[in-house]
Amino acid sequence: MNGQTNGQEVIVEVKNLKKHFPIYRGVLRRQVGAVQAVDGVSFNVYKGETLGLVGESGCGKSTTGRTILQLLEPTGGEVYFQGKELTGLGKGELRRARRHMQMIFQDPYASLNPRMSVGSIIGEPLQIHNIGDSQSRKERIQELLRLVGLNPYFINRYPHEFSGGQRQRIGIARALATNPSFIVADEPISALDVSIQAQVVNLLDDLRAELGLTYLFIAHDLSMVRYISDRVAVMYLGRIVELSDRVAVFEKPLHPYTQALLSAIPIPDPDKEAKRKRLILEGDVPSPANPPKACRFHPRCPYATEVCREVDPEFRDLGTAGRLHWVACHHAEKFL
Repeated sequence: MNGQTNGQEVIVEVKNLKKHFPIYRGVLRRQVGAVQAVDGVSFNVYKGETLGLVGESGCGKSTTGRTILQLLEPTGGEVYFQGKELTGLGKGELRRARRHMQMIFQDPYASLNPRMSVGSIIGEPLQIHNIGDSQSRKERIQELLRLVGLNPYFINRYPHEFSGGQRQRIGIARALATNPSFIVADEPISALDVSIQAQVVNLLDDLRAELGLTYLFIAHDLSMVRYISDRVAVMYLGRIVELSDRVAVFEKPLHPYTQALLSAIPIPDPDKEAKRKRLILEGDVPSPANPPKACRFHPRCPYATEVCREVDPEFRDLGTAGRLHWVACHHAEKFL
């Protein structure tokens, strides 16, 4: 169940998406299990919004983004982009659809070919999709460089000549080359210096307003997610456990995992930091190759009861006053 209908236009619809990576062992390479990186994820992304996707490292955030764009073939489920189902498309149809869906990668150095000039890197999507001639492509590349705050004369330089923040701007320019409507930003600031992170986030927000973009913004920095996102989805061990608008998630979280994430955000005021109640999780994150039965969070949850160990919690709406607030927790009502 997607469960986020609010009358807005849906640009991406994800239904029960799964991505399992097989585990092989032995001389004959027999499959003995699977890493359940994404296991039954459902949500909508509305046109013009930024949906933040947060969670601990290894929870399946990046795999979700790559599977939505079909960079990884899903194990199960459906992905609709502007009403068209992507998982059943042939290579030609999928290539045409990808013109309108792009990705900004986490590492701005590893995602740029060091042997290609900036002009070739940004212009490659234009060539792949046969957009324009050589002169119009050059003009488009220079326009994109200006748009992301770089000098258009950098067109003949190479990635190693730029700082991390500049390289990420080149990656953003490449993602914008085909004039997409939906962009998956996969932790686009995590590899950057703190002083540069805010600049890149502000650039992304400005581009969204100027170009009418829609983002799936994947990150583990909750402060940045709170700044840029309209809604926030919280992911744990391959599943979404909470989803609502930014204010509801940050001010009144209904899932203990979300509460623990928020309590880990440092507060600049030492007096407030000393007084606030911390929710510290015990134990390690279970292996996605062998996740706990029923509620996957119950081994680390301070509120877990017998029902949490036996029954998988339903992803349900507990919002009030017309505000949708979806949560997968048996005891969420106690936090209302």
